[in-house]
Amino acid sequence: MVETELAKEGKVDSLFLGLKFGMTMEEFFEHCWDLNKQGIITDGRGNTAAQYKLSELSHHAFMDFYPEFYEEKIYKMPVEFRYNGWAPWNKHLSSDSLLMDVKQLMIKWYGGEFLGMQKPDGSTFFVKVDGNRRILIYIYDRRIVKVVFTDLLTERKLMNENGFFD
Repeated sequence: MVETELAKEGKVDSLFLGLKFGMTMEEFFEHCWDLNKQGIITDGRGNTAAQYKLSELSHHAFMDFYPEFYEEKIYKMPVEFRYNGWAPWNKHLSSDSLLMDVKQLMIKWYGGEFLGMQKPDGSTFFVKVDGNRRILIYIYDRRIVKVVFTDLLTERKLMNENGFFD
């Protein structure tokens, strides 16, 4: 699937909220500052991420994000989703419900279907590849679902530089 998608012409750089692969660190901070001034995002996760409040899921939720940079440009965007009212006794707000909710949101935002797969431990994750953009959705813990957006072209370049494909 990855090879077929990477063979397609053009790049898919869009992420969410106007963010995209290839943005410089300075562009990312300026864009987030503008979103913050508009009240769209706030400080998240101990001031180490940006936070977006979601009302599009079955329960109010938060989405915390902060990119990874390669050559000072965004190439990966890990995102953590969690329901606002999660607590150990609120079983309906645990990550197994959130996983399916986030998957439906990603289908709404990015179209198409996500391929369901299983890890060796039996847990399910979902993946979609559009050109160079891979979107991976999985349960992180009892309250958090992670979505990781990766520019596969940059990831491959990084792995080549580190000797993974020698």
